Parts: sequence; structure tokens; C-alpha cells
Amino acid sequence: MELRHLRYFSAVADTLHFGRAARRIHVSQPTLSQQIRQLEEELGSPLFERARGGVRLTQAGELFRTYASRALEDVDAGRVAVSALRGLTTGALRVGYPPSMRGVVVPALAAVLRRHPGLALSAEEAVVRRLERRLSDGKLDVGLGYAPARSPDLDAEPVFDSKLALFVAKGHPLAGAESVALRQLKDEPFALLSPGLRVRARVDVWFDAMRFTPNIALESNAVATVLAIVRAGLAVTVLPEPRLADAERLVVKRLSPAPRSELAALLWRKGAPRPPAAELFAAEVRERAKEVGA
Repeated sequence: MELRHLRYFSAVADTLHFGRAARRIHVSQPTLSQQIRQLEEELGSPLFERARGGVRLTQAGELFRTYASRALEDVDAGRVAVSALRGLTTGALRVGYPPSMRGVVVPALAAVLRRHPGLALSAEEAVVRRLERRLSDGKLDVGLGYAPARSPDLDAEPVFDSKLALFVAKGHPLAGAESVALRQLKDEPFALLSPGLRVRARVDVWFDAMRFTPNIALESNAVATVLAIVRAGLAVTVLPEPRLADAERLVVKRLSPAPRSELAALLWRKGAPRPPAAELFAAEVRERAKEVGA
């Protein structure tokens, strides 16, 4: 049995007509009939019954169709994967991530680009909910989010613990403390991410559990804006650490008692071939997670 036998069989099974099937796959009808006979001889059972104006599948044909379709799908998926492998010189990589994971994503993308300068990289920064939707729709190759994923269409591969910490300016009075308790922050102005964002929800849950009401001076949906205000010494903030690329010139302090952490994860579309460029990016993320002690 050869691959062409499966393709010829599938064409007839789809059209239920030898003439139309022959035209679809660009062979003569006698050639098609001969190939189907060869397949039936090998299987030891007729696959089609001749009917007026066409053919119909026998019980054996209906059964075989399931396996033939699966085999052809696997072959096509293999072809896509091999094509993607060649694409490491000229292909593309589409990555999605939340702002709080920029410190992992940016160096990982830089490492991929250094090794494969011909790749066209697309990096999309957005809230996790949107990233999961984009990944499920096939508009991203790989994403960073949290485990478990909210979407049933995605697999989540945990890579590090996402821990909340306090960020203060270098000259802040608490910059030299080993750890900081919430009671020490009762008079501090806070710059926080906007309500509705996942990180803000985590912070609010912890504040509520500790019966703490922050003095909020600024809310923003941009991590960079929050950190700029903190860097200027105008507020403090609570964000995941230590993987923020723009946390430079800030001091990151451990909170006591420690807030509950979450598992940051690589997100993949279930059942979809993983492009080699995406696998390469994922390997870089895993290495960077190890480097920071995740």
C-alpha cells in the first residue's frame, strides 16, 4: 500500500464518482480504477459498490475511510512541520505575552534572532485573556501566560513561579529593608495596574486577604507607566518579579507574609504542530527561567 492509494481512495470516497475523482486528482479514470482494485486486493475486501450514476462505500470502505483520512492528515502535518523547519532561515515566529513577562520574552527573542537572523519575529504584548484567544484562533505560534490556561483549546507548560514583590525607588526609605510588611506601607502612595488586569486581580486578592486598603495615587494599564512613577519616587507598587525588563534602577523587595504565587507557563494550541522557531523560543524561555532561579 502506498500513499497514492490512500489519496485515490479518499478522492473517490469524497465524490462517490470515479470520473469526478479522476478529474480532481488529475489522473485518467482507468488508472484510478486500477489503483483502487490494487488497494481492494491488498485489503481483501471491496471498498465500493457500483450504483446508478456513481458508487457508494461498502461497510469495509466506511471503516477504512476513517483510518485513511487520519493517515493523510498526519502526512500533511508532517509536511507542514518540515516546511517550518526550513523556515528557520526565512520563516516567521509570532509570540504573545503579558507586559509583566517582558523581561523573559525580550532576551529570549533576541537570542533567537541572533541565531536565526532571517526569521521575521512578531511580538504581541497584551492581557492574557486576549493572548489565549489569539493563540486559539491560530494567530500566534506560542504564548506566555499562566497554568492552567483558561481556554480548553490550549496546553499550558509551567516554566516558573510568578511571585509578587514590592518595587520602590533606589532612594526610598524601605530600599534597604530585608523584607517589607504591609503595615509599613499604610501611608505610602501606590501606583497599580488598572482593575480588570490579571496581575491587579492577584494584588487585590492579597490586599483583601490582609485587610489592607492601599492609598492609590495612580492606576494604569501599562507596566512601563507604573514603573516610571515608582522610579521617580512618587509611589510604590506590587508586581511580579524579577522578570520585568524595565525594572532597572528600582529596588525589588520581598513582601511579608509572601503573597500566593502563580505558575507562569508557555501556552500551546492543542493538537497543532509546533513550529521549530516556536520550540527554539520556548527553549530560550526555559533557560532564562533557570537563570533567575525559577
